[in-house]
Amino acid sequence: MRNWYFFTVYIPCMISCVNYTYLYIRKTNMRFENSELRAFRAVIEEGGFKRAADTLHISQSAVSQAVAGLESKLDAALVLRGKDLRLTDIGRRLFEHAVDVLRDEQQALEDIAALKEGKTEILSLALSASINRFYAPELISRYYARNPQTRMKVAEMPARSIISAVLQGTVEIGLGPFQKDMGAFATVPLYRDSRHLVVSPQHPRFEEMIAGDERALELTPLITSALDSPEMRPSIQRIRDQFSAVWEVSSLSLRIHMVNEGMGVTFIDRKLLQEHPTCATFRIMDDISFGTIDKEVGLYHRAGRNLSDSARNFIALCQQYWSV
Repeated sequence: MRNWYFFTVYIPCMISCVNYTYLYIRKTNMRFENSELRAFRAVIEEGGFKRAADTLHISQSAVSQAVAGLESKLDAALVLRGKDLRLTDIGRRLFEHAVDVLRDEQQALEDIAALKEGKTEILSLALSASINRFYAPELISRYYARNPQTRMKVAEMPARSIISAVLQGTVEIGLGPFQKDMGAFATVPLYRDSRHLVVSPQHPRFEEMIAGDERALELTPLITSALDSPEMRPSIQRIRDQFSAVWEVSSLSLRIHMVNEGMGVTFIDRKLLQEHPTCATFRIMDDISFGTIDKEVGLYHRAGRNLSDSARNFIALCQQYWSV
């Protein structure tokens, strides 16, 4: 009886546990190799496995194995094979990831090559759309006049993405609105501003909204650059709940166009409302309880980090610019 239990119950249970543990470890330790991502990106950009192999100067079977390896790791198809390759939803998301990872890899290689050649100064900066529109051209021109030999790496991002980029070390300093919790950063406040919930006269519920009817908002989308997950910032959940949906649109000009067409509402900086010809036609929803968001704008970098000379020079320039 004891042997029967051992072979028919105990051993199968142990095997099942081992298999489950193996699968769990495999999933939680899943890693994408850059060589796999490079092959996958080439297949999509070149429109086929053979052309991708020719571009990468490797065999077609190596490209096929790389893509198959990714599909095996994800247990999902990435491309629908046929006369024309088409990405699946999972494939589209992985392609976006591949582009980001390989771009960062290329930038790192270029930076390392420059450092080896003695070109040590790089201004690595991320800034918000409003900063880019109103202040960046003059700031960058002034910076270049003082530091003509410094290489520049400047990116426009939503405020949430700037936070992540600085924390991850993708950029050295961020320039944009401060978030609620900036404990991980050293901050340099520059000025205060406000954002206002606005609606276009073209919106079908325009009259209800400017009258302060929050029920009208429940029938329209909020168009925004990005919102943090509710877990990170619980107050965001309350704002999300006031609208029918949240549409994340990174382009500032496209957000303005969509609002102007009456597709939804958005938050716009006070300066943009005053100076942009289209935004000047929007109406601020003053009677909505959360219609105005005060914000502090400035520079920030990871706390405890020793800044490069290029970053310190840019911070000094900004402090002088906004002190006038």
